[in-house]
Amino acid sequence: MKSDKVSVFVILLACLLVVLGDVRFVIGSAGYWVAWCAVIFAGFLCSSRQFGRTISAELFVYMTGFFLILVSFFLSGIINQDEYTIYQGVKVFFIALAFCCIYINARDLAGADIYKISLICIAIGLFMFLISKFYLREFYVELGDGRQGSQFAYPGVLWKTPVFFVGFVFAGMIFGAGNKMLSLLAMLGGLFLLKSDSSRTGFLILAVIALLFVVLCAYLKPKAAVLCSLVLGVCGIGLLILYSGGFVFFSNAEEPLVLNRLAAGDPIRTKMLSDGILHVQECFPFGCGFGTATTLVDGENMVVHNAYLSSLGDIGVLGFIGMAILMFSPVFFFLGKLITYRLQGVTSVANLAYSIAAFGGVLGYAFLMMLHPFSSELSEWGIWALMVSLLSTFSGRMLATDDTQVEA
Repeated sequence: MKSDKVSVFVILLACLLVVLGDVRFVIGSAGYWVAWCAVIFAGFLCSSRQFGRTISAELFVYMTGFFLILVSFFLSGIINQDEYTIYQGVKVFFIALAFCCIYINARDLAGADIYKISLICIAIGLFMFLISKFYLREFYVELGDGRQGSQFAYPGVLWKTPVFFVGFVFAGMIFGAGNKMLSLLAMLGGLFLLKSDSSRTGFLILAVIALLFVVLCAYLKPKAAVLCSLVLGVCGIGLLILYSGGFVFFSNAEEPLVLNRLAAGDPIRTKMLSDGILHVQECFPFGCGFGTATTLVDGENMVVHNAYLSSLGDIGVLGFIGMAILMFSPVFFFLGKLITYRLQGVTSVANLAYSIAAFGGVLGYAFLMMLHPFSSELSEWGIWALMVSLLSTFSGRMLATDDTQVEA
């Protein structure tokens, strides 16, 4: 397949805006949204074939989910006389536009394109973190528990770059024509970012993605299973070296911070769940307005870190249904295709591998929403939009002998 250069550029810019999502605190929220609007405008204006395509059943379902969320925002805002909730609904409308733009332009990407884009994203994420840590110290961020990041990607955000993009690097390395050494360096760099952030969620999601690839290698390409295991082993050894303090120049921690955080548990999140359920009961069925699902932490109100509970309590039943459609329908679409194609015989293992990388990202994001507040920011939704769009694109080519384009 000959990819569309404009579409590749649009997806690359969207990925970089996600990787450097916290740059909005540097250039301002308005500047960040202007950047996204420019990407959306370019994507709709310059993509050569988007308006001539038939709308697929998948895209229709996703837009239905967004429609339900939009209705619930405006309904909750009107009932609660809350202008802030209506304002957030307007932001969700632009998120839906951004998703539609990304979804359409992703159809023009070849596997090699997303492999290269992922390499660039990891490289830029690593560069911005290191330049902040060692040179532009005013942009470096370190929390009290040792978690690291920068004003371009805060602790709790930094880990998303390697976790959501490393799967595409791995797919290109094992099943595509990706450079083996460059891919391995990118994966080790990604692990360093993950280690610096020490996100429990990130490690769990990455473990699931790695497991998916091990199963894929063992089932479809047994000879690649050895290489797959070797690569994962090298990455694991590299991670252990980082944690052991072998690279003192890069490491401040004397022991794995993420293990300490896992062992400590999370009583605050437990309290959030309890308060979130009470909030749902009080605000059923239309919600009490965006951001009203809160819990008391150290004497201050903090939004409940569970997007499903938050959506139900903030914007009501319709919003929760819309959220569930967006989070879980991609999973069912992919599994349905996998069953169908398994009966017919998958002819493009490379496209299946890229699909597995995106599927791991979709599963990871759906899981992340159980531990993350309900957001109306494109820095958050951009990850979902990219993973779902790429999953739909490459899973639609699993029967193709090449990267044949699929309908929007």
